[in-house]
Amino acid sequence: MFESLKERFQPIFADFIRSEPVSLLTSGRMTVAEYRTIMREVFHHTRENPQLQVLATVYFKGRQRDMVRMFFKHAASEIGHDQLALNDYVALGGDATDVPYQNPLPATTALLAYGFYQIYNLNPLGYLGYLFFLEFTPTQSGAGMMEALRKIGVPDGAMTFLRDHTTIDQGHNRMMERYADALIRDEADLDRVSYAMKTTGYLYSQMMMQAVEDARAPAEPGWNWEELNADRIVPTESRRSVA
Repeated sequence: MFESLKERFQPIFADFIRSEPVSLLTSGRMTVAEYRTIMREVFHHTRENPQLQVLATVYFKGRQRDMVRMFFKHAASEIGHDQLALNDYVALGGDATDVPYQNPLPATTALLAYGFYQIYNLNPLGYLGYLFFLEFTPTQSGAGMMEALRKIGVPDGAMTFLRDHTTIDQGHNRMMERYADALIRDEADLDRVSYAMKTTGYLYSQMMMQAVEDARAPAEPGWNWEELNADRIVPTESRRSVA
């Protein structure tokens, strides 16, 4: 099943590489400011992933439960990767003071929401497709993307997130092999996982492109007041000053 999944991944990966934001980078037309904004959105996305992976295990039944320990170990290893993205954002000149307390861009929220929707409303097994895309894309494209980033002026010190995932995800890829062989039982399961993989690739490219657009014409950030002021209600007119 793992080999079949890798075959399904190749055209999805090719579509992602041809997507507008990746093409901007590989052709040298992306600016440092645009990449910086992508890192801000990557921070928002990556911060939720460890808990999302653990959530998927709630629905594992029977022999699927054999993968619970590995899922937890995998999820724990992802904790803190959001800080790498935020560090890169700062290294590129961004001010991270308020970033953790702002809402992500809508396209980033859509990518995050899809992971939860897949688990809650479609089939939790499809989450493997979400995870597969995130783990295999950097190991296949990371080195080339880092070279493209250098050409547009991004220093190596601002590539910690991408460099980490280009190397560490090699181990996670081996975990994905075990997940696939243990959890995907038939062609229908393979279709579910492939669909999630394709959807994730599309939504990830949308997140990147909206970040590029926001760098060009920044929107007013939405403040996440539930996190900033969990124990009190702040009048609308005073929210910005409190932040």
